[in-house]
Amino acid sequence: MTLSKCPRPELTESEQLELIERLSSSRSNNLSVKITLFGEYEDRRITGIVTGLDPRLHLIKIETTGTKWDWHLIDFANVVEVEFE
Repeated sequence: MTLSKCPRPELTESEQLELIERLSSSRSNNLSVKITLFGEYEDRRITGIVTGLDPRLHLIKIETTGTKWDWHLIDFANVVEVEFE
């Protein structure tokens, strides 16, 4: 079975601002979000609370739960969707 590459979605400036607003709201209000990340062959989803935003480096720090608390750094360029849980 051969997987085909998916094209990266092109987000408008207003769509990007909406994503940033949701990420900021998660950070400010301690709200859980589900972030969809672009994948060349398949998108990936990560759920947690945003604990840091670095606009200069375009990085997002998100804390997740599972068997233990963990955190991830995400490049904003890979974010295609942000939904509140």
